Amino acid sequence: MKTFDLNIRLETREKNYSLIEISGYLDAHTVNMFENRMEEILESGEQNMVLDLLDLNYISSAGIGALMSLTQRLRKKHGDLVLLRPNRKVYKILDLLGFTKIFVVALDEKEMEDFFKSKKQEQK
Repeated sequence: MKTFDLNIRLETREKNYSLIEISGYLDAHTVNMFENRMEEILESGEQNMVLDLLDLNYISSAGIGALMSLTQRLRKKHGDLVLLRPNRKVYKILDLLGFTKIFVVALDEKEMEDFFKSKKQEQK
């Protein structure tokens, strides 16, 4: 039987966002752990999150639903969620289902930094 794992490492930067590395599987077996950890981060006052998906092997509809919910909660706080470096498999799932038009997806750190710079410009 295949085991399911979700590893989350929070790295708060001096910037205006937190970087969260996710690896393993984000599916019905791990989504509650993911949602609980994101809730803790939200309660700490975080408004902007970057989820580094480079090592995320699989995302299911339950995982996408959790990302949608997180995006909505951050936007209510006038914040944003950026999906950083999704691997080819995860990107393909998101793209085929049309979620690359809903989520902010940055293929590298420069795109992510440019997104936050443009958001900062808009707020001035």
